[in-house]
Amino acid sequence: MLHSVAEVRAKIAEGKPLLLAGSEWALCQLQRGNWIGGTIPYFMDVTGGLCSESLVFVDEVPACATGFEIREYTVEQTLASLSKDAPENGYSFLIVPGQSPVHAVYAQAAPSHPDSSLSPVVGWVSGVHISRIEVERPKVFNGGSGEASSDRALVMHIALPADKRAHLDIVNLFRPGPGDTITFPCSGFSAIECAVNGRPWKFPEYILRVRPDPQVPLVGEQSGRLVNVSIQGFDPMTRAIHFYAPVFPGVEYRFAEPVPDYIAAFDSAMSAHSDPAVFSCNCVLNYLYAELEGKRTGTMTGLITFGEIANQLLNQTLVRLLIRDVGHASPRSRRSKKGSSSPHPDPSNRRRLSKNPAPRSKD
Repeated sequence: MLHSVAEVRAKIAEGKPLLLAGSEWALCQLQRGNWIGGTIPYFMDVTGGLCSESLVFVDEVPACATGFEIREYTVEQTLASLSKDAPENGYSFLIVPGQSPVHAVYAQAAPSHPDSSLSPVVGWVSGVHISRIEVERPKVFNGGSGEASSDRALVMHIALPADKRAHLDIVNLFRPGPGDTITFPCSGFSAIECAVNGRPWKFPEYILRVRPDPQVPLVGEQSGRLVNVSIQGFDPMTRAIHFYAPVFPGVEYRFAEPVPDYIAAFDSAMSAHSDPAVFSCNCVLNYLYAELEGKRTGTMTGLITFGEIANQLLNQTLVRLLIRDVGHASPRSRRSKKGSSSPHPDPSNRRRLSKNPAPRSKD
């Protein structure tokens, strides 16, 4: 929910672990404490979509959490260290600064990382007001150290009790259309070469020929779910088409069918996703293309982001995190280095996170 800077400062003073989002100006007004945050000025509040540079969106870590820990990761550390540091039972909340090397590395490596699905990773890509994309750098803020960064990933690892589980809930309104099948020879945030229905093409030439609706993404299936890749634009210097998320070889893409009434389609889709969420984020492209300013999308409140994270980077997708009761089941076991699993992991190998770790500075 959105709060004034003064209200957020009061919440930080209480010592609760918080997940924050706001403009760089707003986050710079906050004192050190048990929080992480990222820059974004777009939100979906109870009154509808809005842009604000003065308010801060607050998600409180669930009261049932048994511990938390704030970590920063460089490009070299991100995936391996994130998986190693994750709690045995819980989730990792990840904020990545947009347009940074760590953003690109995480997006391209996460789908194939062997530990990417063992502990849920949820979060978002930070950004700035669209009018200042070329002049300002998105940032993440570490409340523990009081420092901001435009080139490091920031994570709050959150542990849950044995009778709770974290679940990712993904709502994607887009479905592959009836058009051509497109594949790419390598992964990346841009492409020149492609194959269309098995025949080699220059992707920019193909775009010029078919002139797809610029508001619909490419859609392909990865790990059993549909994943969107939104087109950012054409670079005349490199003659490449740029994307907001990477394409991958071996994935068959088609341009999505248009969604003529986003709000109606969203309300219909959310009828099957009625469980309350502890975190939600939607894509800034959906916000812009569907003209969501001042409009509500069902009961969803949360962030409007430059990329959604649910074990990998997503585009034009709603991501929610749910905490569900599961009785007194033991925590989910992790796979060993040999790929086997055990229903009773060695307790000495579990990540034990303290309930209220003291803020740590880099000094």
